Amino acid sequence: MGIKIITENCNNVIEFLEFKKSENITCYNLRDNLSEFKENGTVVILGNFDGVHKAHKKILQKGVKKAQEKGYKTVVYTFNEYPNKKHTRITNQSEKAFIMEKNGIDYLYLEEFEKVRNYTPENFVEKILIEKLNAKEVLCGFNFTFGKKKSGDAKLLKSILEKNGINLKVQEPVLDNELEIISSTNIRKYIKKTNLKKVKELLDHNLLILGKVVHGKQLGRTIGFPTANLKFENKVYPSFGVYGVKIYFYENGIFKTYAGVMNIGRNPTVDKDNLSVETHIFDFDEDIYGKYILIEIFENIRKEVKFNSLNELKNQINKDSIYWRNKVKEMNGL
Repeated sequence: MGIKIITENCNNVIEFLEFKKSENITCYNLRDNLSEFKENGTVVILGNFDGVHKAHKKILQKGVKKAQEKGYKTVVYTFNEYPNKKHTRITNQSEKAFIMEKNGIDYLYLEEFEKVRNYTPENFVEKILIEKLNAKEVLCGFNFTFGKKKSGDAKLLKSILEKNGINLKVQEPVLDNELEIISSTNIRKYIKKTNLKKVKELLDHNLLILGKVVHGKQLGRTIGFPTANLKFENKVYPSFGVYGVKIYFYENGIFKTYAGVMNIGRNPTVDKDNLSVETHIFDFDEDIYGKYILIEIFENIRKEVKFNSLNELKNQINKDSIYWRNKVKEMNGL
């Protein structure tokens, strides 16, 4: 399995590229002429796909199935994130690429919004879907908008595509167990409330963090709990506290999996000013500075607390670790 990513700058997905380091994963520049589109034709799936949640996965699966039936390639066409909305995202572009690959997508096309923001709906269909992507089938969500000032919707898209002999499939709303529409907006709300059970229900996977291990203050090592500190990414996080997690390394095409406990917050006992994501990985003592890891968040163990001493902090981390080790065993281990 592999995915090809098309983007203005491959650094937009550097975490994913470095995490997987696979010959099956390629990053192209937006200016590259991709002959595969011309040769094969494509099934284009349109949307924002923040979080790549359960409703997103339904439309992705339909696109993959259609492409397999027709001998086309699947292309998820979305925008590279808007800088002023980074703090509201569920997934960064690398996390999005990781989930897209797991769902069998051939291409992830990260368009720069400024390049197409003034296209009329007709221009968008002609220049992007037909000329650039050679779309033979198109899929979008029921609330999809496109074109200058969001002047086009799914109904207009269907009309324009049909004039060009292209079929459009519209994904209807997908409801959760409370009969609410599954949306990225609702998922953000539940992440902020640290309702991880509900988040998993709506995403159809646990919350993920994919990032680079950087140097921290190394205070954890001095109290017997060395931690992997991740470069802090600007996005939506659950509340400050300690979480039970699994950690994945990808080496030679194989996932290596460990359990651990992660702290999100300011570490008020030792460093109250700086935000951090740091993880104590059980039974692991390798130098991984500069490497990229994936963290899967399962459970909020406790809220962030300021302790009176490092010894108190050490005792609590030990309790947290024992609790999560036992919980992992109940979950049939790793």
